[in-house]
Amino acid sequence: MNNQIKLKVNQLTKSFPGLDQPVLNNISLTIKAAERIAITGVSGSGKSTLLQLMAGLEKPDSGKITILEKDLTSLKPNELCTLRNNNLGFVYQFHHLMPDFTALENMMMPFTIRGGLTKEHKAQLSLIVKKLALEKRINHYPHELSGGERQRVSIARAIITSPDIILADEPTGNLDNKNANKVFDIFLELAEELGTSIILVTHDILLAKKMSKIYNLTQGKIRVG
Repeated sequence: MNNQIKLKVNQLTKSFPGLDQPVLNNISLTIKAAERIAITGVSGSGKSTLLQLMAGLEKPDSGKITILEKDLTSLKPNELCTLRNNNLGFVYQFHHLMPDFTALENMMMPFTIRGGLTKEHKAQLSLIVKKLALEKRINHYPHELSGGERQRVSIARAIITSPDIILADEPTGNLDNKNANKVFDIFLELAEELGTSIILVTHDILLAKKMSKIYNLTQGKIRVG
């Protein structure tokens, strides 16, 4: 495995009004290239908050998050948007597809934001569509797709740009066990082929065990599970 550090969290603390103690208290961890980690914990333990901080969608009370040696708190809004588009992919429990766009248009959204596809990206898109068995569904709208198909489209959208890191928040939580395992295994296979790091937030210990390292978040503290 490449030892390049892709993301580093250093002494991160985050509180919310009305709570007796910080949701995250002095959290530190490091993610290397192509590393796969799972963050587990009960509902309300702060897993999703930690993921939002890593994405630059929330700001910590104290501490530091760096992605590719860039301090998220020091970036201007446009620089943060560029970093997200170029270096991060996102997969959520609820797919967040745009209803007025076809499956293909949703997949291509990161490139639409960038200004278009290169020949190399078109070839990669074709391979990913085939791998996810979506060839016959690319011109359908989200409401015409099954739950598993919608989630496969969201995975394609996240991975199509070959991001350095994918942040996945309960990515199969809205699927039955059979579909969850099938979709997740394809997701892992694609990420491995591209050398993409994965940070998975999940309460599903069976999915967590498919990762290379498991962390547990409890009472604001994180430890290796």
